[in-house]
Amino acid sequence: MADFHSIGIDTLGSETPTSEIIQGALEFARTRPGCRLTFVGREDELQCTREFGHKVVVCQDSVTLYESLVSVLRRKRNSSMKVGLQLLANGEIDGLVSTGDTAALMALSRQAIPMVPSFDRPAIIKRFDGKQRPFWMLDLGANIARKVNWLIQFARMGSTYATAIGPIQQPRVSLLNIGSEARKGPQILRDTASELSKTSSINFVGFIEADRLFDGASDVVVTDGFSGNVALKSIEGATRIAHHIIDQELHSSGLNESEIAISVAKDVREKLNAQAYNGASLIGLNGVVVKSHGRTDRIGIGAALQLAQDEIQARVPGHLKSHQ
Repeated sequence: MADFHSIGIDTLGSETPTSEIIQGALEFARTRPGCRLTFVGREDELQCTREFGHKVVVCQDSVTLYESLVSVLRRKRNSSMKVGLQLLANGEIDGLVSTGDTAALMALSRQAIPMVPSFDRPAIIKRFDGKQRPFWMLDLGANIARKVNWLIQFARMGSTYATAIGPIQQPRVSLLNIGSEARKGPQILRDTASELSKTSSINFVGFIEADRLFDGASDVVVTDGFSGNVALKSIEGATRIAHHIIDQELHSSGLNESEIAISVAKDVREKLNAQAYNGASLIGLNGVVVKSHGRTDRIGIGAALQLAQDEIQARVPGHLKSHQ
């Protein structure tokens, strides 16, 4: 793949001000001369980006957070999200980052971008940093229904992704469950585990409980979109309370004036800063689509763009095609 590539940014439809998205994107691009950005949104808000050599695709309409999928699919034909996805489908950009609604992005992506053959539906995958090494979890909210064949496909997607972008050879794949014993959990998980244990291309290591996610027991954690999204939101909530406890303890102990304590607390906060790890991918599509948190900041925008760049350079869709 050539060193030069283009990443599109859907700037409308989120809770993040467009000015914050622009700032984060320009900061990202400033140190990456081989990357050009394509901003999709309103002319008056994006005019300033042209000065830095980036492209602007003018679009006035947006997908709001509370619109029905019927409205999005039938009436929002010129929304910034759909226009950005069409640019990706046409090969005018190499990847797309959107801060818009997850359900709408999922629906419009499936409409505009073909699936990689042998995969039925995209899944949302995200990297987490564990005690020893990173791990990836999917699905984090794209598919609420549970089906054995979907979970098996997610395992194949996740294993290939970890190999391509990790890079981890023979990543350990586990199923999220309420216990590690073979007899635990609903029948659908036990049936999935039985099938995965027979699949030679997947290094299946069994069930994993939520309290062991960060212990390093697995490289890829597979679950359905409902359980995965609950786990994700629980992790985000735990991170926020950790920030609160740090600040509270520093203040109540009087250590908020200690340079050493402040320095240690700053390091911990940076490691727990969710914005630094912002971005999750719709894997399984024949294209790079990254979902940014709707309440992100400039740091988070940069992280989401970095994820898109990493996937483009790693040729993730191509790896999925060749590892079927």
